Amino acid sequence: MDERVAQFIRDAAQTIIGLDLALYLQANPNTFDTAAGLALRLRYPVEDIEPAAEQLAKHGILRKVSSPSQSYHCYTLQRTAEVWHLLCLVSESYIDNPETRMQIVKMLIRQRQRHRDQTSTATNQTAPADD
Repeated sequence: MDERVAQFIRDAAQTIIGLDLALYLQANPNTFDTAAGLALRLRYPVEDIEPAAEQLAKHGILRKVSSPSQSYHCYTLQRTAEVWHLLCLVSESYIDNPETRMQIVKMLIRQRQRHRDQTSTATNQTAPADD
């Protein structure tokens, strides 16, 4: 797998929802919507879309536009050649290459498991002891 794809999956997408969101926006680059609207489009809970969109925005893949009152935020694809080329590379790796798709899915599963293990460890450390 191309290292740029691996880095994108590891750092920016982080979850299958983040990957799906990035690929959806790459396929529909004129989309400009709230997390709730993106959730409806992608059929994921808004509670899962919002952190994925924030993560992609943090890494410069999406642009977050806030209303003047900050009461809502919209997301759109960052329109740079660098982002476009990266997402094309990710798309080709995931959609057109079954072997790479399998590697990406395994990578996302491992990340999810590590996250669950860390969350479980943190929860166990903060739980009151039974006396």
